[in-house]
Amino acid sequence: MTVKLTWLGHAACKLEYEGKVILIDPWLGNPKFPGDNYKPDKVDIMLITHGHNDHFGDAIELGKQFKPKTPVIHEMSLFLQKQGVEAIGMNFGGTVDIDGIKVTLVPSSHSGGYADNSGNVVFMGNPGGYVVTFPDGNSFYHAGDTGVTKEMAITRDLFEPKVGLFPIGGHYTMDPKGAAYAAKMMKLDAVVPIHYGTFVPPLVGTPEELEKELEGSGIKVHALNPGDSIEF
Repeated sequence: MTVKLTWLGHAACKLEYEGKVILIDPWLGNPKFPGDNYKPDKVDIMLITHGHNDHFGDAIELGKQFKPKTPVIHEMSLFLQKQGVEAIGMNFGGTVDIDGIKVTLVPSSHSGGYADNSGNVVFMGNPGGYVVTFPDGNSFYHAGDTGVTKEMAITRDLFEPKVGLFPIGGHYTMDPKGAAYAAKMMKLDAVVPIHYGTFVPPLVGTPEELEKELEGSGIKVHALNPGDSIEF
């Protein structure tokens, strides 16, 4: 079987496998979102890397509408459960199996406060990334917002993801040079760049720069336009 990956702009991504829909970092109001035709008509699993509004996004609305299983860091799960979302609290190194799809929470290096409607910042637990492993052996690593960390080597050794969804914009996250370093350290087959170009400046990193940094490595860069899909 294959997994279909669609980039929805910024860090928002959709994975589809045998009728199951996984939505990651569901900010569907981002400036690069490709349009109403790309709004989901179902969500089975929702993943949120951290509490910043440009990743947490529309989680509450989508969680209430579609009732997806939502495995997230423990503190965020408590917040979401109070909003009526079916959140599953977990922490780094933990794995949740949802209908044969294994979701593992792994560390990232970032911050993660959520600004509510009154402007108050709510602590949403430590930021992370996810390794999503499908029954067919496909394995994806959504890094969330992060710089390069040594923990990525542990993620490589324990879970062996083959495709990395990496932020490359810089300023708030690693830039193309850092993302290339991480991709080579993790021995990935392919990288899908995300979290760039949404706001320029400061997110000035480009896929072309990433490709240049990865020359000769054998790692493929799949530079998608928002709304584009690729199958693995």
